[in-house]
Amino acid sequence: MLTTRHAPLERSGKITIRPYELSHFKRLVVRPHEETIKRVVRLSDTEWAQAIGKEAVEAYTGYVNGEVFAIGGLNVLWPGVGEVWVIGSPTIPDYRISYVRAVKFYLKYFREKYKLKRVQAQIVADYDMLRRFVEKLGFKYEGTLHRYCGGDLDNCIYAIWE
Repeated sequence: MLTTRHAPLERSGKITIRPYELSHFKRLVVRPHEETIKRVVRLSDTEWAQAIGKEAVEAYTGYVNGEVFAIGGLNVLWPGVGEVWVIGSPTIPDYRISYVRAVKFYLKYFREKYKLKRVQAQIVADYDMLRRFVEKLGFKYEGTLHRYCGGDLDNCIYAIWE
């Protein structure tokens, strides 16, 4: 259940960060691989947006020039274990330094606040840009979840642990 009240980091470069609200998702233009995920898991935008509110303990929306840039957050799977995620726009590379700074901040914040001993992230297999990104953040590849998203996509799981 979403508990976000305020954003502990409200700005990173040109990115303004606010607590996630259902209406934000409808304004997000997603990257091409996320359109594929939406099709495969058979969720409408409204259903996907509502799932974020039900599953995430904290979620935030980043804006650039008033446009929704990315939505990301944390799902606590059980005490000490969390999964981070981001749904982003195609403009992320244009603001990569500010984006990386914000992601690093929130990763550290989540680990400390929730006393996480393990943080994991899933990415669509063969999406090299995301693979390189999570590896630069210190995540280690653990394996491939074959036919995971609705039975049509493979996801790779990465994790950081103590």
